[in-house]
Amino acid sequence: MKSELNKTNHVEQINIWLVGAPCGQHGQYTFYKALRLTGTIDKIIAIGDFFFVRIWQDSELVSIGELQLLWTDRVSDQTLVSLRLYFLPENTPEGRNQQGEVS
Repeated sequence: MKSELNKTNHVEQINIWLVGAPCGQHGQYTFYKALRLTGTIDKIIAIGDFFFVRIWQDSELVSIGELQLLWTDRVSDQTLVSLRLYFLPENTPEGRNQQGEVS
């Protein structure tokens, strides 16, 4: 699987590989424990790991992502991930109130 990331006005090629043997299967889905990013960065991200993620390619907004599930669908031949995203209160529609608490 390959992904293109836009960073500082140029396109970088990032390769994404599944790491290790499958850890489970259910119907057409095969589950894995980790993925490896290669390119300008070389990093392994496992289920439960936290990392910075840019939600949109052209956005300055960065949040924290937690990898929750990683699987392939053999029917559609796609690799899919489930992330939990964490945002700062000021990056939500309600915003942060004057005492620093979420509205």
